[in-house]
Amino acid sequence: MKILHTSDLHLGKSLLEESLYEDQKEMLQQLINIITNNQVDVLMIPGDIYDKSIPSTDAVNLFNSFLESLAALKVDVLITSGNHDSRDRLSFGSNIFNKLNIHIVTEYNGEIYKFCKDDVVFYMLPFIKPFHLKHIVNEETYEKITNSNEMMKWILAREKFDESKKNILLAHQFVINKGEDIVFSDSESATNVGTIDAIDVNLLDKFDYVALGHIHRAQKVKRETIRYSGTPLKYSFSEANDNKSVVLIDTNDMSLEFIPISPLRKLRVITGTFDSIMKMEASEDIIKVILEDNMPLISPMDEIKKRFPNALSLSFANRDDSILNNLNNVDISKEASPLELFNDFFKSQHDRDLILDEQKYLESLINNLEE
Repeated sequence: MKILHTSDLHLGKSLLEESLYEDQKEMLQQLINIITNNQVDVLMIPGDIYDKSIPSTDAVNLFNSFLESLAALKVDVLITSGNHDSRDRLSFGSNIFNKLNIHIVTEYNGEIYKFCKDDVVFYMLPFIKPFHLKHIVNEETYEKITNSNEMMKWILAREKFDESKKNILLAHQFVINKGEDIVFSDSESATNVGTIDAIDVNLLDKFDYVALGHIHRAQKVKRETIRYSGTPLKYSFSEANDNKSVVLIDTNDMSLEFIPISPLRKLRVITGTFDSIMKMEASEDIIKVILEDNMPLISPMDEIKKRFPNALSLSFANRDDSILNNLNNVDISKEASPLELFNDFFKSQHDRDLILDEQKYLESLINNLEE
């Protein structure tokens, strides 16, 4: 049997207010092509289908179109909810979807939902925290489940495993191996991946493969067959040098193949002086620009966008980020014009006075504000 593992689609996500709709549409089409070309039997998506609990209309329509394409392929689709998903919204119509071989699990009610195909048992565990067990366990037991690791111990202790079959777990959880570092990205800044949520990977030893979601960079945990697939697209500039892929599992020998996803628009960080960057080949890629100029520039982003229309971020490599820390160096009690005060502040940061062009530019700004 061939199984495809991806996760954290985050449909509806934008990057610095730039819509990624077309990028995600292309990514989903590539998933369809991979399933078709590799004769995939089962697709696993452990969580974070949407980027927000109340997804946009575009995101819902995109997911709906994706499910229609999957249903036409007659591939078994296994989806569990993530921490970004609304359980009620994601599970809407799930009973109808079951008839189309699309299985969506968003609730845990004391036993992990299982999907069986040939000699493989899939354990579909939605995103869960200890407080989700409050309506399931008695008060005495609930008081003992103080973190996600204790929660997972309790959940797995209730399960019976058939070791004559391949057992595969889908989980949108923070799983770690003590002594190994998890590689994060900036796009996880909104997720809760603290120690209270950490689950010891050794609890999952009985599974032949563990399909993890939640962490956005692809990586194994302890062994190759326990892994985060990572996001199929880059969702932060910290991932600019990452190679995004999906995992193809062959259950005959539990071998893994990593199939790359080619983005519609590359996400890149370019560094250099303003002049050198303006000589680079024009591009529609999503760009973060880091300027190395020592002299200040007037509205550089306006010019950069003429060459790179999807430039979203601009920073300066040689600029002190602690610029606001020295405000006390400027005496604002003395009688002085705004231009003089700004010059004092500027000098405290750069050890020089404003040049004539800078003064003229600031004068025009101040005049416009005063008007």
